[in-house]
Amino acid sequence: MASGFRLGIDTGGTFTDLCLVDETTGRIEVAKVSSTPQNPADAVINGIKKLITEKGLTPDQISFLIHGTTVATNALLEGKGAPTALITTAGFEDVLLIGRQSRPRLYDFWAKRPTPIVPRSLCFGAPERIQYTGEVLRPLDHEAVESFIRKIRDHGINSIAVCLLHAYANPIHEQQIKTLIQNHHPEAFVTISSEILPEFREFERTSTICINAYVMPKVNSYVRHLEGMLHNLGVASELYIMQSNGGVITAQMARESSARTVLSGPAGGALIGVYLSETLKTPNVITIDMGGTSSDICLIESTQPRLTTEADIEGYPIKLPMIDINTIGAGGGSIAWIDAGGALRVGPRSAGADPGPVCYGRGGEEPTVTDANVILGRLNPVYLLGGEMEVHLDKAKEVVTEKIAKPLGIDLIQAAEGIIAVVNANMIRGIRRVSVERGYDPRDFSLVTFGGAGPLHGVELALALNITRVAIPAYPGIASAFGMLSADVRHDYVQTLIINSKQVAGDRLETIYHDLEVQGQAQLAREGFEGEAVSLSRLADMRYAGQSYELSLPVPDSKISTKALDSLFKRFHQTHQQSYGYSRKGELIEFVNFRVVAQGKLPRSRLAENRPAGQRQSNSSDTRTVWFQGQGVETPIYERSQLVKDQVISGPAIVEQLDSTIVIPPGFQGAVEALGNIIIEQDLKT
Repeated sequence: MASGFRLGIDTGGTFTDLCLVDETTGRIEVAKVSSTPQNPADAVINGIKKLITEKGLTPDQISFLIHGTTVATNALLEGKGAPTALITTAGFEDVLLIGRQSRPRLYDFWAKRPTPIVPRSLCFGAPERIQYTGEVLRPLDHEAVESFIRKIRDHGINSIAVCLLHAYANPIHEQQIKTLIQNHHPEAFVTISSEILPEFREFERTSTICINAYVMPKVNSYVRHLEGMLHNLGVASELYIMQSNGGVITAQMARESSARTVLSGPAGGALIGVYLSETLKTPNVITIDMGGTSSDICLIESTQPRLTTEADIEGYPIKLPMIDINTIGAGGGSIAWIDAGGALRVGPRSAGADPGPVCYGRGGEEPTVTDANVILGRLNPVYLLGGEMEVHLDKAKEVVTEKIAKPLGIDLIQAAEGIIAVVNANMIRGIRRVSVERGYDPRDFSLVTFGGAGPLHGVELALALNITRVAIPAYPGIASAFGMLSADVRHDYVQTLIINSKQVAGDRLETIYHDLEVQGQAQLAREGFEGEAVSLSRLADMRYAGQSYELSLPVPDSKISTKALDSLFKRFHQTHQQSYGYSRKGELIEFVNFRVVAQGKLPRSRLAENRPAGQRQSNSSDTRTVWFQGQGVETPIYERSQLVKDQVISGPAIVEQLDSTIVIPPGFQGAVEALGNIIIEQDLKT
């Protein structure tokens, strides 16, 4: 790839973040613009124009562009996807309504499952039957399917999901239905399960395929529109989209497998954790990306993020490989309120980008976390974004006093600190979900905090969890955009075959993996990846006989021998012990799914050390009163761009920059390393 500029763009609920890396010098340039929820592409173009104008560049110098988008996520969460029809095997039309027996909330008698994405009136049962072995028991009734297609077309439905029983074992009937749809309803978007998710479990597979069909038209429209805008602007790079699994796909692939982008943005945040775990020689980290509306939390062990295929988005199961991210409604814009019992609550409702927190002066009327941080002096009480956004401290004080302090009978500072304590408690619970509840001790990890609001809260979160080290990226407010630039093109392939440890043979597994690897190599070759640029890795989903869910373990790439299988079984017992607190070494082990991850390696950005060494350490630029545990402390304020390598800042201190603010409380100190990351640890001298 010719030298130029690599650009990562992350669309958030409040801001759209841009990170530009100069391939020649390794320098980083950043920008933040307000998101445009009605048309997210406008914010992307606004950000690019702003960045290239400020830096004196031209669009054709952008040689690589990757984008993390929330279009699929918002369409699903807001119920604004396309009207969708489902064609399934006759007798299985009710699978979305039946679902699983598990309750959304165990002790809530009034708990309700979300309304199925596809209404029952648009679920059609095709006369056909294929066995789990792939044998055709009943051929597809083409005339019946054609009549369904005509009804769907006459209803004005332009997105169709096709999910037949056991299509993962033999896709022939789904392929025939796809051809019939293309012949009789050519303008329709078609999603067939054998192309998106050739895996067993009827409810989860059907739900995933329907989600893909539901968001597909909107993602197609957005991606096509953005591609056109980028072309008109003169950007040289093709458009690449971030996947939920931490990999990259082309814009064309995103249009076909739109459900793979549901957690597109948060995946970039997890990758900055991977980058820092490698850079700082800290293999185990927990990341928390706190933005305007939510916090995304991810555990990274041995420099690898945990992956899952059992995600749930607002009650809708989606069974595609994705980084295991726990998202909670805790962001800078999260609204503080008092419940019916008189308790202070924060979130999940958010002021978002419009109108935003009250202190932004854009019409917000509810107190938020950002308002509390301004009142406590932790955020600059005059301006944000380097002076681009005015802060209205008086309005923040007024709303917190009227809606929180007075009803609770406390003073303004107590109310603001209470808001911070509650939102911190919410995030601590979220961190425990990805660590303690999954067999990990948070004390064995470092905490990486980023997002516009994350560094304000990082040290307090670590202290509550007995985590001794906090790392703040050089540009925390655009960390997800930067993380995307470290991703590779990735495709996941799977084949279901249930076979136990007594029946399994290495030669049979080799055949399965070889077939999947051929598919991966062919797809990557079409995208221009060959030789050393191609990486293939094997995984197996395993369980004890009789269990309903599996653990996914890596499988050696070399020939699978009896010794290799024995080693794999041993690792399964160990992993099960860590995950669930017990193992049964005498039990039969079952293989369920065989997976191959095919990656096309993209060039890595070589970053320059952006902190000069050997210069006089920067002094604070100012001081202001900041509140810690009810005490107002005169606190030095530092400008991050002026800090030098190896500089140590003793708390209390505030470090300000364009995209975020760092709080170093009393008793802690921050050290600046060569790439500009700040490492915060307890000050042993205090």
